[in-house]
Amino acid sequence: MRFRWKLLILMLLISIGPMVLMRTIGLGSVRQFRDTLIDRIRENRITSEKDRLLLIADAHALVLWKARAQVEAALMALAAHAEQLLAKAPVSSTRVYFAGDFDSGIHLPDDTIVSAAHVRQRKNGRIEFLNVSHVEPAFQVPPAVDPATVVKDVARLSGMREPFQRLSRRISDIAIWQNIGLANGLFCEYPGHGNLPAAFDIRRQHWYELAMGSRRPQWTTTFVDPATRQVVVSAVMPLFRPSGTIAGAASIVVPIRNLVEDQLFSRNIPATTRVFMCQLASGGQTNGPKAMIIARDEQTEAKHRSWRLDPALEWLSSADSRELDGLLQDVAAGKSAIRKMRFEDRDSLWVYCRANRGTFFVLITPYEEILAPVKAAEAAVQQRIDAMLAITHYGLIAVVIVTVGLALVFSKTVTRPLWALVEGARRLGAGDFGARVEIRTRDEFGKMGEVFNRIGPQLEEMQTMRQTLAVAMEVQQRLLPLHPPRMPGLDIAGSSIYCDETGGDYYDFIDMPGGRKELLHVAVGDVSGHGIPAALLMATTRAFLRQRSAMPGSIDLILADINDQLAGDVEDSGRFVTLFYAELDADRRQVQWVRAGHEPAILYDGVADTFEELGGRGLPLGVFRNAAFDRRQRALEAGQTIIIGTDGIWETCNSAGEMFGKDRLKALIRQDAGRPARQIVSAVLDAVTVFRGPLLQEDDITLVVIKALEVSQRPG
Repeated sequence: MRFRWKLLILMLLISIGPMVLMRTIGLGSVRQFRDTLIDRIRENRITSEKDRLLLIADAHALVLWKARAQVEAALMALAAHAEQLLAKAPVSSTRVYFAGDFDSGIHLPDDTIVSAAHVRQRKNGRIEFLNVSHVEPAFQVPPAVDPATVVKDVARLSGMREPFQRLSRRISDIAIWQNIGLANGLFCEYPGHGNLPAAFDIRRQHWYELAMGSRRPQWTTTFVDPATRQVVVSAVMPLFRPSGTIAGAASIVVPIRNLVEDQLFSRNIPATTRVFMCQLASGGQTNGPKAMIIARDEQTEAKHRSWRLDPALEWLSSADSRELDGLLQDVAAGKSAIRKMRFEDRDSLWVYCRANRGTFFVLITPYEEILAPVKAAEAAVQQRIDAMLAITHYGLIAVVIVTVGLALVFSKTVTRPLWALVEGARRLGAGDFGARVEIRTRDEFGKMGEVFNRIGPQLEEMQTMRQTLAVAMEVQQRLLPLHPPRMPGLDIAGSSIYCDETGGDYYDFIDMPGGRKELLHVAVGDVSGHGIPAALLMATTRAFLRQRSAMPGSIDLILADINDQLAGDVEDSGRFVTLFYAELDADRRQVQWVRAGHEPAILYDGVADTFEELGGRGLPLGVFRNAAFDRRQRALEAGQTIIIGTDGIWETCNSAGEMFGKDRLKALIRQDAGRPARQIVSAVLDAVTVFRGPLLQEDDITLVVIKALEVSQRPG
């Protein structure tokens, strides 16, 4: 990836990263605030709606209680006036009107009007407003009754005009009809109207039969009004003649809609609220008191109904039977309360209060309706959050555009010097050490240009040094034996591996002058340090050793002379050479050795399976002048192996910090003692390499192996 794009990405991260972080944190905080706010609004809404609905229900229950008392008082007054008139002798009166007169539309009372309060829906769905008279009552005689038998009672009840009108002014806002039905079949109704079925007989109406059961006002269950086909209830009580016999019954008819559609009431409840008037009764699917519905909001609809069939009994029910039982217990105890229950598969709020004895009022509102304002508030808050997110989106886009522009502009001030450096590096890589770059800025790139321009000469100097080192390595490698010596009864091999181009380890096989092929000098040395200085000191030591070995003298005297020469050269430099120097005598089958500060050689006897160190006293070469060295010797028998090495073998460490050690070396010698010397050397060097693993070689490694064979046996 180019630097320009990296710079662009970096600038985008620096500019957009904090904005995205703050946007994320801010959005989380806003959403948390929204959730907290909505939760509180929801709680307050539910609490306030509960209180409001309970207050409305209590107020409406009080209104209904007063209306009931008002209707019952009016009914008793109506019955009293009717009984007084029935007790008197009939008097001649003005014209009376029958229901048929209103149906025919001929000879109607002068005050007849089309009443908006008295509505009927025909079978074809057409809405019809009835003609009514608020002055004259209307009479109806069943077909099976001889009109002559009721003439006197018609004359008597015609005197009800004024009582009807007075009572109507008191109850017109709740009642639609005031009725008097006599045992002889005569039916008197106010306001006067028609639309009664031809087969209508008051004596067969269930409210008439109910009135016979008590002298006090009674309330019927719901039934269909024959004239308007509305669902109504009626307050009824019996009428008596002076003799004490039952003369008939009086009733005041109240539409259900007037019970549950009070304007002040309906305006203050949610549109989806269901309204029920119920009565504690036995029945339903289970035993015990249940809530029988005597009025409900759905019964207020204007539609065609059969007046012959009373509405079927209905029971208020809920899937939460335990809560419903609690409601019934509260009503029986006269308590008003609120409960959360299921209604028609929806969670709903039930508000209920007692209207009068055994009757109670229930408002059922779905929670969805109650929480609709909360959802609207939540949607409004979410809309503001979305608007805020849109603004931040546009802001991020603007920042990206500005950042990209700035990155493209400023990246050129960086990429131009970089490209100059790249081109200069290519020329250097191709070997043009005279490559230079021209960067005139006074910033870090200018400094880089100055440093780069100094690199070429330095690389050229290093290249020259590397070539010199290559020559030195080649020369040093030629100073080591090219081939192992061949001596009867001995198998000899050696190898050196340097950690740098040149090293300080040294081994050599020196033939004796005068053609004495039975003698061979073997040297293994280790110069302190690495690199060129160690290589030079190794070459000097080799030259001294080969020169002195060509002269007469034992091996201890040879090392003493070499030590004096080296001490004169390196005594004050702190450098020195450790050397193990041995003389092999093939005829005598013996070995002599001198140890000049070097690690003792190891002799392994394959027959006895024993190890022996070839030690002795002696300081490293070059430390002090006039040093004495201890020369030792021993027999060398067939099956014995001498191993002479440098510390680079046993001091090699692996990645765990563990050293190779002499124990592993001895184990390898024992394992491979039967193999030729060159294979033993290879096995040891390979084992050291495997042990070191991925680590770099830190010290030079040199190993010489001398195996004593049978005289008749040839070297491997």
